[in-house]
Amino acid sequence: MNDKSEILKKYGCHAFLVLTSSNTFYLSGYESSNCRILLTDDKDYFFTDMRYLEEAKQHIGDRFEVLLGGINEIKELVAKLEIKNLGVEQEVSYSEYVGLQELFDGVKFVATDEVFRELRAVKSEREISLIKQAQSVTDAAFSEILPFIKEGVSEIEIAARLEYIILKNGCELAFDSIVAFGENGSKPHAHRSERKLRSGEFVTMDFGAKYKGYCSDMTRTVALGAIDERKARAYNAVLEAGKIAAKAVKVGEKCSDIDAVARNYLAKFGLDKFFSHSLGHSLGVDIHEMPAFSPSCGEILKEGMIITDEPGVYLEGDFGLRIEDMLLVTSDGAVDLTHSDKNLIIL
Repeated sequence: MNDKSEILKKYGCHAFLVLTSSNTFYLSGYESSNCRILLTDDKDYFFTDMRYLEEAKQHIGDRFEVLLGGINEIKELVAKLEIKNLGVEQEVSYSEYVGLQELFDGVKFVATDEVFRELRAVKSEREISLIKQAQSVTDAAFSEILPFIKEGVSEIEIAARLEYIILKNGCELAFDSIVAFGENGSKPHAHRSERKLRSGEFVTMDFGAKYKGYCSDMTRTVALGAIDERKARAYNAVLEAGKIAAKAVKVGEKCSDIDAVARNYLAKFGLDKFFSHSLGHSLGVDIHEMPAFSPSCGEILKEGMIITDEPGVYLEGDFGLRIEDMLLVTSDGAVDLTHSDKNLIIL
């Protein structure tokens, strides 16, 4: 953890107890189904069970003291180290928090609400590199799926093919792929179905790869055959809204202001009322992290943040479309990490 001593001092803690899987992976780079981390000023401890003990020592033993045990063993270590103030993540459930308080009798718990959210918001060079690699596989999957999009194919078939391409290229799935045809596209997170594709319809695909624990996220909408002028105008408006928002991304800008740029542009065409979600979200270890391009997010952009730019319009029972890229915030503005063509592709 960067500036660990300063963070401990800021919150008046003698140690941090880290329980959530995304944060333990963020800190260690090692994934397991059973792990807890205790961070102290002098040393960091990684607790796990026999299934992972040997491998964890091999992978992270140079940075953590890897120990066999769970919460009871952590309690014993906390007592041995005479830790009185213990920081706990905001992600811990209420029932878990109450249980910890009962177990750690005499230890004061300190809510460290912002620590991991702030740390994870700004990506390191290594994290950026891993996200870029995940996106390169996602871009490749888009190119490879296009020849399979034909009349009569189902949403399930396209989703399965997309996910196969991601897996065969050495990645995991960042999330379950969304594939929606025609009127199903009006549901931003539609569940894929056996619905068959017909000519003249949009195909919206929202998918991403996960490489060494880091996610990518991309959405593209393409058309099968000629589309009517109304759909074409909507597509071009969404495309331009995303471009204008990306140009507005600068260090020091407020996230809600970037959302407003896209929303105000769509309003010129009467489409803002059909844009039903936020403009974008951060991502990394988790597919949704903070901050976000949303009307309610007043956070300030910092160099190294990665946030999606995904305007869309959704006309219930009719059609929908979304175009999504990932933007890296730099001192020179936004760098688009997504390289797939955004212009309307008609198959």
